[in-house]
Amino acid sequence: MLGLLPGAKPDQDTRALGLGEITANPWIFKCMGRRYSARRCDDAVVIQDITDITRPFPLGKAEPDTGSLWSVHTPRGQLAGRTGGTLHAIVALRDAAQPPGVP
Repeated sequence: MLGLLPGAKPDQDTRALGLGEITANPWIFKCMGRRYSARRCDDAVVIQDITDITRPFPLGKAEPDTGSLWSVHTPRGQLAGRTGGTLHAIVALRDAAQPPGVP
């Protein structure tokens, strides 16, 4: 659940980045060899795959749930999981969009 921090160098410590810390300015993450964007829109965090900058792919959104957890939903409204961490949300949405074994 490590999040990339602006200006962080690979040898520096990074801290866990929770979904509640995402702002309206997009945060860029690398996960599983791809690039993702997460940004706050109203009360939800919208997550997109931006590996191909000419064709961003919406993965879904996370909305506040109980306590510190967020419900993560695909664009079609299916529940992909509950988490408090940004990279956990990205992994859940990526798995829902492209199950293991699909190239």
